[in-house]
Amino acid sequence: MSSYLWTNAKVLAVEVAVSRDAVQALLPAALSIVEPATVTLFVADYPETAFGSVYREAAVLVHAADALGPALHCPWMVVDEDTALILGREMLGFPKKMAEIVLEEHEGRAVGTVRRRGTELMRLEAALGEIDARPAPLFGRRMVNVIGTLPTGMKLIDLPPAAEHIHSVRSGEAKVALASSERDPLGALQPAAAGRARLVHLDFGAMDASGSPAKSPILGDVDAAWTARHFLFRSR
Repeated sequence: MSSYLWTNAKVLAVEVAVSRDAVQALLPAALSIVEPATVTLFVADYPETAFGSVYREAAVLVHAADALGPALHCPWMVVDEDTALILGREMLGFPKKMAEIVLEEHEGRAVGTVRRRGTELMRLEAALGEIDARPAPLFGRRMVNVIGTLPTGMKLIDLPPAAEHIHSVRSGEAKVALASSERDPLGALQPAAAGRARLVHLDFGAMDASGSPAKSPILGDVDAAWTARHFLFRSR
């Protein structure tokens, strides 16, 4: 049995410059932007998991920092399988919603798309050539998410870097397009037209001795103003 929660995953990830004002509005008060304002957009295919789900996923990860150092923050994430949605939202604070997600790879190119409620919200088109022999971590980075409910209050949860084993990485450039709908205003991020892309094949998410993910500490409360602005947006 593998010691990882996700195995043989394939992820198309693109780092791209975005609007500073738009990103700042997404962050809880405890987090600040790492200049220049940057996000990682990714579309992933997870063919094997320790919890029995096979699904695809896409997200926006903001490059940020707090008093403890650099961190990623996830203000938007979608999946195409309900068990993955429930586990990610309730255990790890990822604001998951349902969408149609496609990741295709063919002859040195990879395309990832996300459609939700009839709108194509994300399109990543990468030309890949370089083999990265010493790849930087993908999910092996600290993340600070928001978890909770309106009755219990929203809390900041500190997720430590995920253990990962990277099998291969091919790098290149990607065209980036984000669009908005009433409930998913991704276009407001105003991404640059292109960014640095990586197609990563990896295993990640180590389990502890009991076969469960490691517990993550709560850093503190999220301010009421942030909750009022974002809770319903995250939930729809």
